[in-house]
Formats: sequence, C-alpha cells, structure tokens
Amino acid sequence: MPTDERSKLKRNKMKYLISSDGNTIESSVSSHFGRAPFFLVYDDETRTLEARENGDGVDPHLVIRDTAKAGVKKMICGGIGPHAYQVAERFSVEVCVASGIPVGEAVKLAAEGKL
Repeated sequence: MPTDERSKLKRNKMKYLISSDGNTIESSVSSHFGRAPFFLVYDDETRTLEARENGDGVDPHLVIRDTAKAGVKKMICGGIGPHAYQVAERFSVEVCVASGIPVGEAVKLAAEGKL
C-alpha cells in the first residue's frame, strides 16, 4: 500500500493479526486462518507490518496466543475453525471475517467497524 493510502487508515492504536496469502499489506486476506501461507501483524499506531510464514512446526493456535500477549486485539481471516476461535475468545481477540481483499483494505474496514 502506498504511503498516502496508509496515512488514510484511521489511527486507533490497534494491533491486528491477519491470515494472508502473502507477506505484504497488498497481499490478499487468506480464506482460512490455520492454512494461511502467512500470518501478518499490523500495528496501526506505528504503521509497521511483521510477517511470519506458516510453515512446518508453526501452531496457529500459539500464534493467536503469542500475538494476543503482544497486544493484538483483532484478527482478520476468511474463516476460522472452532478451536482457533475459542483460543481467540480466551485471549479477548475479536475475530473479523474478510477474504480475498487486500490486507490494507481489510484493516481499514476493521478499524471502521465494517467487518
């Protein structure tokens, strides 16, 4: 996402965990959390994006737990299994559903309460 578009995103001091098909803010939100190729953490306050590949040995449930402990309050994914949803609830992470749209757009919609 170009800098001018990033500056349009409402700053709400929120961290988001996003299941993604790629490792950039232009990548699409993945259709299913646990099978996403990447997990992204977007920090709205600092405008930073961290990417973690979902490969061998990665437990998506622990990704939810660990990112929640690091301040994530919302996660964005196309779909989520019941156990992962329970983990999100346990750590007070709101689950927002979106799929096939760019990560940047999904974050903007989540920040506006439209997901």
